[in-house]
Amino acid sequence: MRDLRKYWQEIRAIEKSLPEFVWLMSLDHAPRGQKGGCIAQVAAAAAARLLHAKSHRLATDDEIQTHQTAQDEAKRLAFHEGLRKRGIAVIAVPGDAKHSSGLR
Repeated sequence: MRDLRKYWQEIRAIEKSLPEFVWLMSLDHAPRGQKGGCIAQVAAAAAARLLHAKSHRLATDDEIQTHQTAQDEAKRLAFHEGLRKRGIAVIAVPGDAKHSSGLR
């Protein structure tokens, strides 16, 4: 049986080395049926346990930026879809409308 005191000392040491919230990327683990590549932001205490178990790793800055960009795009699309369902259309007008119509 594993030494629980040593386990929690290791968890606390990892937790102390982390900021309050951490972005993690899941890893593939075929025996558990776990598919890697999912990103999540979690508290340091939870991150320490996942990192210790080696089921996750710290996400890179590029992975975090890609995730946040995708989230922003999903929010934008959901906003426009909500407008569309209410019968509101948003149409982009190229350039300055005053000048393109010949009005001065």
